[in-house]
Amino acid sequence: MQGPSDYLHAVLGGPGRLRFIIQPLVAILLGIRDGRRDAAAGDPPYVLAVLFVRGRRKEELSSALRSIITPLLVGFMVSLIVQHYIFRSVRLWHAIVFGIGLIALPYVVARGLTNRFIQLRRSGQRAEP
Repeated sequence: MQGPSDYLHAVLGGPGRLRFIIQPLVAILLGIRDGRRDAAAGDPPYVLAVLFVRGRRKEELSSALRSIITPLLVGFMVSLIVQHYIFRSVRLWHAIVFGIGLIALPYVVARGLTNRFIQLRRSGQRAEP
């Protein structure tokens, strides 16, 4: 049985390592797109809306899921294929963790930061004479 560091080293150094660049990049681009939409609509930053605005929580979560479902599923499938190729076995838990880490987390951060950046820039432009 392999330890976590052996598994991580094999996955990072083995075939499919390009996904560690492509998947977060796609998630960040989707997050930027949706963060710009949020800012244009005057919505609060994504994470704040999910955590603190009760009436918007369900709407915000479904919006995010609609945006990242395809990249998330592709990420899961790629992770499963890479696991099978390298280890000749598949661990669903590892695919879920990598999907969240490579796709969901960058998306959420990019969406919230983009919205916040645009709102701050707008408020700064209004304050100047």
